[in-house]
Amino acid sequence: MKSGKKTVLKIILGILAVFSLLNVSWYIWRMVKYDAYCKGMEKTVFATWIVPRYKHVDADGYDYGVKYPEYLSFTGNMSVGLPAKDDNPFTDFLIVWPKVSGKYEYGVSLSEGRNNYQIYINSDGSAVHPEDREIVARFRESINDLLHRAKSMWDLE
Repeated sequence: MKSGKKTVLKIILGILAVFSLLNVSWYIWRMVKYDAYCKGMEKTVFATWIVPRYKHVDADGYDYGVKYPEYLSFTGNMSVGLPAKDDNPFTDFLIVWPKVSGKYEYGVSLSEGRNNYQIYINSDGSAVHPEDREIVARFRESINDLLHRAKSMWDLE
C-alpha cells in the first residue's frame, strides 16, 4: 500500500513540475519576446499582469498598441491606426502578429463608407488572397503608410 501511495504522489508531483515548468517557460518567453515592442509605451486600462497591453500616440496622431499573448498562447499582436477623424475613433489600422519563428503576419482593417474589410497582407503590402487585390489597390497609400510606421516603430523585417 505504501509504495502505491508513493507512486501516486510521484506522478502528481511530476505533473505539477511539468505544469510549473510549462508556465514559467511560457511567461519568460512572452516577456522576452514582447517587452522589446513596448519601449516608450504606457500600459492601457485593459492591461492585466497576465495579459499586458500598451499604447502610444505619436505626434502625428497615429495610435500604436501592443497586446501580449493570452494565457499559454503564443499569439499576441501589435497595431498601428491612422489618426482619428471627425470624432470617430474607428480608423483604418494594421495588425502585426509576431510568430514564434521570428517572422510576422500582417493584416489590415479598412473602412470605406459602410463597408469594412479585414484583409491579410504580405510584408510589402500586397494582398495574400487574390480576391483582395482590388481593395488593397484602393487603399495602397494608407497601407504603405501604416506598414512604414510599424516597421519604423518595431524594426520589423
